[in-house]
Amino acid sequence: MEYDKKETVDRYVTFMNIDCYKHATEVIDAIIEVTEDEKYNNRFWEVFKEKIPQSYHEKQSDEKVLYHVCASIFYIEELFEESNHTIGLALMKNCEYQCC
Repeated sequence: MEYDKKETVDRYVTFMNIDCYKHATEVIDAIIEVTEDEKYNNRFWEVFKEKIPQSYHEKQSDEKVLYHVCASIFYIEELFEESNHTIGLALMKNCEYQCC
């Protein structure tokens, strides 16, 4: 049986046709947006942002960006829930479900 690579999505095994880097960068973009509001920014998020891999800033696909997001998934979820950032929450859940 031959699979059409464009239509087959394979989570947890090959990650075929899943752009985990894109998902992770979208989550980081949303974190940065939310934490611009001092109400949701604290020392944890300052350190989180300092540790964002350079490849994110250079827009180069790198698994370190995904690892950075997946390692803090529960904190990220809490941030988006507290800030009522429904788009960020959806992005995070999608990234977690498909890539973490």
